[in-house]
Amino acid sequence: YVADGRTKFQIQGEMHTVSRGCCVLYRPYEPQYYEYHLSDHADVYWIHFSCDDRHPLLKQTGMDSGAVYEVGSHSDYVRLFERIILELQLKKEYFSESNTMRLQELLLLMARNRDRYSNPDFYTYYPQVEEAIRRFQQSPEANFTIKEYAKENKLNYYRFIDSFTGITGMAPRQYIISIRMSKARELLDNEAFSVADVAQLVGYENPLYFSRIFKKAVGMPPTEYRSINNHCHK
Repeated sequence: YVADGRTKFQIQGEMHTVSRGCCVLYRPYEPQYYEYHLSDHADVYWIHFSCDDRHPLLKQTGMDSGAVYEVGSHSDYVRLFERIILELQLKKEYFSESNTMRLQELLLLMARNRDRYSNPDFYTYYPQVEEAIRRFQQSPEANFTIKEYAKENKLNYYRFIDSFTGITGMAPRQYIISIRMSKARELLDNEAFSVADVAQLVGYENPLYFSRIFKKAVGMPPTEYRSINNHCHK
């Protein structure tokens, strides 16, 4: 899955430029040729998994052939990938079964969004939502309300909310929180920052409130996340 930038993949003998919001599926034993260029700022997640190519989930979703699928930019993809990575690092009880379920959720979510992108009506409000996503990702710590953002950009508030939710799978405020939590996880890897520092850097003046939000989003308090993650890196 290409989370950002662009890459080149060879699929069935042909090279394709694959941009952000697309995923590539290779079939078993298919040679995997791909190119990353520094200037393209590629951010790519991989999962290697084994199953029969007649698996009902792949058949049902139509993702049973080696191809490039446009599935959109969705923060839940990254959340699922990162949770799978964390499970593989920690190797707690039933981690394999847990990751199988997350992989199935990931494929179903991608298939659902791929179908949305194939609908021409889906793109009616897409440019405005794409611009909002870019703004939110650049300054997730910014203190503004969605109503203020809609008014500032001359958007219909309710239509913007509906369109944003349909495209990303979550409401704008939830999307901002997910970006903040992703940034917080990165900052917690650096022990030079206290939890209070991290809270302020991602837009929360109250460290206790930040800790509650973080635990709800990640499944553990920031202090525990930092302890586990630093132990894994060592």
